[in-house]
Amino acid sequence: MRATLLGLTALGTVLALTGAAAPAPALAPAPDSASASVPAEVPASVSGRTVVGRGRTLTVAGSAERVRLGADGTYQVSRDHGRTWSRTRPQARLIRLRNRAFDPKAGGASLGRLADGGAYLVQLAGAPLDSQRAELTRLGVRLGAFVPDFAYVARMDPATRARVEALPYVRWVGGYEAADKYDQDPPAGRYAVTTVERSTADQADVARRIRALGGTVAVVSASGRLVEADLTPAQVVELAHLGAVLALDPAGEPGTDMDKAREDGGANAVERAGGYAGQGVRGEVMDGGLRATHQEFAARPPLVHGAGGGDPSHGTSTYGQIFASGVTPQARGMLPQGQGVIALYNSVDDRYAHTAELVDPAGPYRAVFQSNSWGATQTTRYTALSAALDGAVFDHDLLVCQSQSNAGNRSSRPEAWAKNVVSVGGQYHFDTLDRSDDRWDGGASVGPASDGRIKPDLSHYFDAVYTTSSASDTSYTPHFGGTSAATPITCGYFGLLFQMWADGVFAGAPGRNRDVFDARPHAATAKALMINQANSYAFTGENADLTRVHQGWGSASVGNLYEQARAGGWRLPVLVDETDLLTVGQRRAYPVTVDGSQPLRATMAYTDPEGSPSAYLARVNDLSLRVTAPDGTVYWGNNGLRAGNWSTPGGVSDSVDTVENVLVQSPAPGTWLVEVVADEVNVDGHRETPETDADYALVVTTHLSPSPTPTPSAPPTMSPSPDPTTPPSPPETPADRRS
Repeated sequence: MRATLLGLTALGTVLALTGAAAPAPALAPAPDSASASVPAEVPASVSGRTVVGRGRTLTVAGSAERVRLGADGTYQVSRDHGRTWSRTRPQARLIRLRNRAFDPKAGGASLGRLADGGAYLVQLAGAPLDSQRAELTRLGVRLGAFVPDFAYVARMDPATRARVEALPYVRWVGGYEAADKYDQDPPAGRYAVTTVERSTADQADVARRIRALGGTVAVVSASGRLVEADLTPAQVVELAHLGAVLALDPAGEPGTDMDKAREDGGANAVERAGGYAGQGVRGEVMDGGLRATHQEFAARPPLVHGAGGGDPSHGTSTYGQIFASGVTPQARGMLPQGQGVIALYNSVDDRYAHTAELVDPAGPYRAVFQSNSWGATQTTRYTALSAALDGAVFDHDLLVCQSQSNAGNRSSRPEAWAKNVVSVGGQYHFDTLDRSDDRWDGGASVGPASDGRIKPDLSHYFDAVYTTSSASDTSYTPHFGGTSAATPITCGYFGLLFQMWADGVFAGAPGRNRDVFDARPHAATAKALMINQANSYAFTGENADLTRVHQGWGSASVGNLYEQARAGGWRLPVLVDETDLLTVGQRRAYPVTVDGSQPLRATMAYTDPEGSPSAYLARVNDLSLRVTAPDGTVYWGNNGLRAGNWSTPGGVSDSVDTVENVLVQSPAPGTWLVEVVADEVNVDGHRETPETDADYALVVTTHLSPSPTPTPSAPPTMSPSPDPTTPPSPPETPADRRS
């Protein structure tokens, strides 16, 4: 992902792997979700292990990394020869695939015929470390997709398997079975076939095998991970026995799912205040077609990305919601002075390559977002198409908005289950600005995802949207709706956010007039900003009509963001644009001194590597948000927020979601500590550095106390490890943030 530097009002501090919190105020160690005392140790070197009285410490020769396994079923990691340790976490027990979960040490691993070609599951005892991955690679293991808990789908020969099984940090090695790659009774049709590794050679082998079986290859993606093909049920089963194949999922055929909208989220307000109407913003609408000659598009004719033509009936309305110039004022779009790009989903063979073209700085598009009011056949699962879209966003860093769909239940577009997109739900607004009578009322598709993730991310109008129509060059409709309408409204608000960012609204003062594409924030940062200041509907309970997994985090509001920045001298208390990095076991702290007059809102989001479609859990890396009050009360990210608008103290870290919030309605005056904790970094989330690390976006909004003292930077230091016979964690010294 792109590297960006951004100054902070409150400087982040890298904390040593264990211990108490940062300088002011002094805090006791925050409670962990899996707390346990450190076992007493009596060291004795045994082939890469240190045997302990009630546990063991594992090492890799020549590495400073350590894993300490407690007899109570927990583990800790160290990256400095055991001087400091991470918080305790549960050891691996289950392998969780989408079709089943099993403990391989307790039997039940066998399901059927193994895949051919040396495909295995390799499970480690604790969170994987760089030294372990490097040793496995040296032995000849080709690590592929991550699977919870702490396992990889890997390729190797039988001789290598025997060596891997003998490694002290490897809990289990077993065959990756063909039946784990597809659903029972697969139908005939279009399939998305994902490979274990990113390998054009493996893609070519899979494509050759498909043709040899009599299938039809439709797409070989530039991603190096995906092949789309038309297959019979027998061909699906046969392909699953290839070691190069990770998963096979039905792709199906694509289907489709403003005046009050501009007022509701502050588009009119920021235009009045700062003149923001989309100048310099370029974004793509992918849909079925467009009546490009409509009078609303004459001022800035659409750029066509790929083939033209298609059915304009749906796309003319979605495109107009964003880019209509306002010939008819009631139909004025979210970005009336922005430049639109139109692409036809039926003409895009390789979405990965298509996305790369959108963000090519030397190309004709230079887009900062893509709006999608369509998707493949509805499902309740994270599929190969979900993973492919996650991979495209991870590699190309494009803000993608995706309609959830209109089924009135959890049946949604597979693209909406992707972690890295902004999934958009909807609620009926009955053509008024009064939010008190708005309802979900069984209309839009909803979450949660099958692994429990909160979806949709945001939501907007599901009914009665006035916009352009395709009947003629002067025609309009007052009745456009569904998440097809909610999505372009939301994506248009992101376009205004990008314009405000480029102009300096969050960087000291407006008026910088930077190029919107060149200055854009990372996609995760834009997502965190919009979620942090979304207009949320009040609700109580997980069965409420507008409960969390019906409305997401609310509806987009650039008006709220603008006012927060203005009130803070055109800065936010904490704004991290993927500049800060964490390796496994590390955490970083951001002290914020508040006066208690406004709620404290902390939002953390990270762009995660694509998940495995065959795994139960879509999340790959595990970063968590923790906020500690001046009196030591701890709030974990998302705790209590599925059932209400405000966070509840305590709970455990969220190991499922890649977006986490802590929302405190009435924060006590004083210094609060906002921390991001990296419990697992299983796949490199920041490829610009040699380490396996992860970056993130963090947004904190509140009202600061007058002249808060910023946290000083300090050279990186580590605290000494606790005596092995004593459980308490040591104090730690802050280290300066790196970018």
